Amino acid sequence: MSLRHVETRETPADCRAESRLDVWRAGDKPFYVLSQRGRFRDLCYDHGRLLAAELEDGVFPEILATIAGDVDASPSLETGLVDSLQGAFFNRLSEDVLRSCSDEFRRGVEALETGYLRGCDRPRFGGKAVQHACVAIDGGNIATGFTRIRNYRARSREYAFWRNYVTTALTDTPAGRSYADTAAHSPHEAVPLADWLARHTGARGRRAGMGCTGFWAAPDLTADGLGLHARNFDGAFFDWNRYPVVSLIDERPDDPSYLRYAAVGTAGLIYPGGINGMNEAGLAVSLHQMSTVNFTVGDGSGAYDLAPYVQQRILRQARTLDEAVDIVRDRRHFASWTIFVSHAPSGRALRIEINGAERPADEFQRLFGDTYVKRIEASAPAERMVQTNHFLADKLKERHAFFDDAHFTSSVGKWLETRARMTTATTRLTEATDAKTLDTPNALALLADHHDAAAGGAQRSFGRTICKAYSLMSSLMRAHPDRDAGGDELWFTVGATGGVTPGPHTPLVGFGIDWEKLQVTGKGVEVATTASEGELTAMRAYVSAFQAHDRPRQPDGQFFRRQPTAAEMQKIRHVALAELDRAVAAAEATGLSDPTFRYIRARLRHAAALASSGTERTQLLNGAGEDWARLRGMSADNGVAMTDWERALIHLLSAATAAAGDRGQQDKVADWLEAGGAYLKQVAQAEFGDGPVHQDIKTWRKVMASIDADGPDAELPEIDFVTVE
Repeated sequence: MSLRHVETRETPADCRAESRLDVWRAGDKPFYVLSQRGRFRDLCYDHGRLLAAELEDGVFPEILATIAGDVDASPSLETGLVDSLQGAFFNRLSEDVLRSCSDEFRRGVEALETGYLRGCDRPRFGGKAVQHACVAIDGGNIATGFTRIRNYRARSREYAFWRNYVTTALTDTPAGRSYADTAAHSPHEAVPLADWLARHTGARGRRAGMGCTGFWAAPDLTADGLGLHARNFDGAFFDWNRYPVVSLIDERPDDPSYLRYAAVGTAGLIYPGGINGMNEAGLAVSLHQMSTVNFTVGDGSGAYDLAPYVQQRILRQARTLDEAVDIVRDRRHFASWTIFVSHAPSGRALRIEINGAERPADEFQRLFGDTYVKRIEASAPAERMVQTNHFLADKLKERHAFFDDAHFTSSVGKWLETRARMTTATTRLTEATDAKTLDTPNALALLADHHDAAAGGAQRSFGRTICKAYSLMSSLMRAHPDRDAGGDELWFTVGATGGVTPGPHTPLVGFGIDWEKLQVTGKGVEVATTASEGELTAMRAYVSAFQAHDRPRQPDGQFFRRQPTAAEMQKIRHVALAELDRAVAAAEATGLSDPTFRYIRARLRHAAALASSGTERTQLLNGAGEDWARLRGMSADNGVAMTDWERALIHLLSAATAAAGDRGQQDKVADWLEAGGAYLKQVAQAEFGDGPVHQDIKTWRKVMASIDADGPDAELPEIDFVTVE
């Protein structure tokens, strides 16, 4: 596959920095190289100006649609209002987060907005929508934490404190009012508080983030003598790869002490260095998202910054690991993250685990009191290291005590999944570095790995694997330990033209970096070979089903900007089911013994059946029953590796489907509930011993009781395509 430069776009006269936009192509997939020299706010303006069309057609509509869908609490909305609102809750939250950030960052946001608006003849989005999309990453973390408190600690003083925050969002002016994007021009009344709180405010079911895997090997441990900092960027924004952008940035006109850096992102990303990148001092970074019930929206002081922007400051200003830690300690933080930092000259890397929180004295305390708590823990430096999505510092790790924890996992599946990825990556990294075989192709193979450590290393498509159904981009930062020798390289995947191939299986393009000239030279293209074409066909169909279900589109191709109606949701389920049929058929044709595809199809068939009647309902329940039967057979087959957690859910959900079906299967309900309950007990003891069990185990015990008592009316958790529950 060829890597070639296509064109250099003309730079408009009103650009404010020295900016050059080049279009490249890997095979038939285009992407961009944006070289910029100037002050941060001017770089942001030029980014918005040069990539206005790509911003509007790329990931921004998906981000804004997700916000709108998450906070839409009005099921009676007419179809004509599809693109009409952003919720008052996210509006207030986004405004507070933005005004609490540094002046520099806020000026950058405003400049990006201005550049975008000037770059489009008829902008699709208004300025507020652009601003709020820029801070959505930490806003989503905060909203997810609020949901967690609401669901499980609704009588706590923390919940009373944040419920008061939500209440005031209704009455504050103007932050508490909904707003429309420019295309709609349709006002909407404030969302009723009761509806907000009843609909898991700020998050739709289980959050689909937090799946990134990263690893580091010092130059002495690699096959070619370059440091190797690798990372999968995972997040359910599938339009990320429509317009990938590698940025080469020089902010020295603002401060001569700053460093030049290179980073990989997408059109419209105001902090490209906040995902992953490297600087001219041989420092590389990647960001790993956590979930938390300890968070803050700031106090308007300007003393805070989004974690991605703090990471970008590390690239701009840090020459050593100690300086990176100092930069993180210098700011206040909204939620929980790990910044993974490596330094090729010293041959060392460390993780910086961060969390910010409000600690209310009582439920009547005014918001923004002097209650901010900062937790920052830096690990010991190491020559090789792996990072996934759970805290490892003792003060921050999860203990299931909620307000004494900085972190939580949304499900037992996630608890197992983040640890399984770490085990797989650690094992493979150790093998490769011990043998001195770790190079760029082998690093890509690790990022495209499909083994499940929790299932004895079995080959799986998705779930607890390093390569995930929403792996968007893989990147490798290759820094030379001798800073005078040159030779730094940046590699990243550019996605597939069709948009459904998991990122690590798309072309990985490589560039050599000339820091003085702020230019790149093409190094070539690599493609992972860790899955057969038949396996990839099954995976692509599964990703298509995931997209259809969790990022639904209207008939005109636009994202829903509200919750779909019941009838629309049923159509969406059928679209997803058709893709799952393709996935199951492809997996079986290639001999892949993977329960993933049938499990999710059975879940979706059950959900669609409950929204149907007559013959369709019977057919869907029968189909789900057949899938559960095959899965129970797998769970009993010693040749198919499976965890007790999977066995528990298969038996409990078999009982749910049987209870909703005809009488021929209902005599099995009690037996399957008993089996599922026994497996739940085994998981609780094996994973959590005599201590508090994971909240998700309590949830599934309630599901078990509901199936027994309510039969076909039992309420099941939402379907999780990511960890496969």
